[in-house]
Amino acid sequence: MNRPSFNRRTFLKGSGVCIFLPYLESVAVEKQNDIGKQRFLCVANPFGMIHDAFFPSEKGLHAKLPMNIDPLEPLRGKFTVFSNLDHGQSGGHSATHAFLSGVRTIEASSMPNGNITLDQFLAEQIGSLTRFPVLNTSAGEQSGGEVQLSWTRSGVMVPPIKKVSQVFKVLFADESQAKKAKITRKMHNDGSILDTVNEQAKVLNRRLDKYDKDKMAQYFTSVREVEKRLQQEIEWVNKPKAKVTYNEPKDGKATHQLPILFDLMALAFQTDSTRVATIEIPGGFDAAGVGIKSQGYHAYSHHGKDPTLMAGMRKIENFQIKELSRFLQKLEDMKLLDSTQVLFGSGMSDGSAHTNKNLPLILAGGKHKHKTHIESSSTHKIPLSNLFLSVAQDFGLEVDSFGQSNGTLSI
Repeated sequence: MNRPSFNRRTFLKGSGVCIFLPYLESVAVEKQNDIGKQRFLCVANPFGMIHDAFFPSEKGLHAKLPMNIDPLEPLRGKFTVFSNLDHGQSGGHSATHAFLSGVRTIEASSMPNGNITLDQFLAEQIGSLTRFPVLNTSAGEQSGGEVQLSWTRSGVMVPPIKKVSQVFKVLFADESQAKKAKITRKMHNDGSILDTVNEQAKVLNRRLDKYDKDKMAQYFTSVREVEKRLQQEIEWVNKPKAKVTYNEPKDGKATHQLPILFDLMALAFQTDSTRVATIEIPGGFDAAGVGIKSQGYHAYSHHGKDPTLMAGMRKIENFQIKELSRFLQKLEDMKLLDSTQVLFGSGMSDGSAHTNKNLPLILAGGKHKHKTHIESSSTHKIPLSNLFLSVAQDFGLEVDSFGQSNGTLSI
């Protein structure tokens, strides 16, 4: 017998009243299947981009590309640069962690979804359809400037994997049967501990005032996140990982690791090991690796409009875009670009001015009708979260808001 197809949104509208439904497993599975194999990758750096080398001076599909994003020319029609989008935040480095959420940690408690970032939000919706609901990585240590890119619903920062060798092992190296058995036992033990703590916390909760109950609610959310991750991981422990013809990489400096990370992300998407991932370009990026005097990425970002430092910064930024372009072309060759949205950007607009206004943003791939350059009004501000909501909807989610959004952004 075929079960009638429906979704939560049409049911609520058709009922004539506004009610909240309980979690329905069959509907959740149906919703996950409807999403299909849409993918998302965010690539972010901590220091923004020099504006005259990043933002086109013209609008529309045929806008001339400035020097630093010229490597994207062969992909014209597959990407869009956005001007005058941001989260309305200030504070320089202290606000960059809100890049992928639109919400600073100090504001999270007043928001319906806290400061959950777009990657974690998308990963929540696809559950255990892939071995890794989300894969968070970094091209090295975060010395000299942290991206702090990914945050859970309960306000916990997700640490990225910082070595390409470890990323490769996580994705493609199978454990021995003895190691799998040990991992399974540990997961079951951890689950038992969580069950015990959960019961004790419920008893304690009856004796707390409203303020402490709110804190306990946050705690319960964190416990549920851990329980969910444990359950997903247990299901995948004994399933063999994907096999690829790619040698295990050696670790190195960020200029070495970034190209390898892009290669591994392409393989991760191709093998359906994950559909959501992030790459952080660390503040400890090795400037010498792009052929300039090694003062460090952070030092070049504080150029103060010094011509020599700005020239060095442009080389670092151009290297990042070249590797992004190479990755996008790889996805295109794999026939994956039209089902993969790739966001490049930063929570910092300009590392020298320490401003969070007019963030440098590129969105590539997906089902969007890309226009090369979209310039929003600088006076009637559109929240960057509107773009993120459009990304979520293009991913296949039935959502009406994200972060600080007040609508969608047509692309």
